Amino acid sequence: MGKSKVVTAVFRALQLILSITVLALTLTFLKGQVYGDPPTTTKFTIFVAAFTIVVAVANLLGAIWWTWLEDIVPTIALMALDGIAALLVIAAGIAWSIGLKDTHGCSLGDDDGRGLYFTGLINGGLIDVGRPQPLAGYLREEDLKSPDLAFSRLQGLCHKAVANQSLMFVVGVALCGSLIGLRFWSYKRGGQKTTYV
Repeated sequence: MGKSKVVTAVFRALQLILSITVLALTLTFLKGQVYGDPPTTTKFTIFVAAFTIVVAVANLLGAIWWTWLEDIVPTIALMALDGIAALLVIAAGIAWSIGLKDTHGCSLGDDDGRGLYFTGLINGGLIDVGRPQPLAGYLREEDLKSPDLAFSRLQGLCHKAVANQSLMFVVGVALCGSLIGLRFWSYKRGGQKTTYV
């Protein structure tokens, strides 16, 4: 295996690990849903992370066994998959950024935590149950007995959400970087046939 294939394989393995981490963090939100349905952004991110994992595995296999894979999958198909994955991951990251805009850096802020409580990605959706305050989808029965416990749980979810959002941008930028790197490399080779993965 040549030096460039080793570098590519390491890069794709890192992409795979980061994509699995995004999926795992997002699944913790889905698993933590107690009442109602999870927010659409959470469901979309699960799809995006799973798609990015498939792309990473395809490219990792391509880096290891390119000669065999080259006859089956054209280079442009793998480039297209990377481009689609990059757009989807960045779109998911932007959706999480927009969804987290009122969280005051995961602190209770001047509004005594109302920003956290009323942020859909953090609360898991609000359900009207005939109480003065709607019920947050991620809060458990024991959280409802203590406001401090509830807001502590929401702060923990906020920190996970910010970490998830950051990882999505890292994966998206890395995928874009790989596409730009390939384009630059193909120009340096003078238009010769290039192996993408």
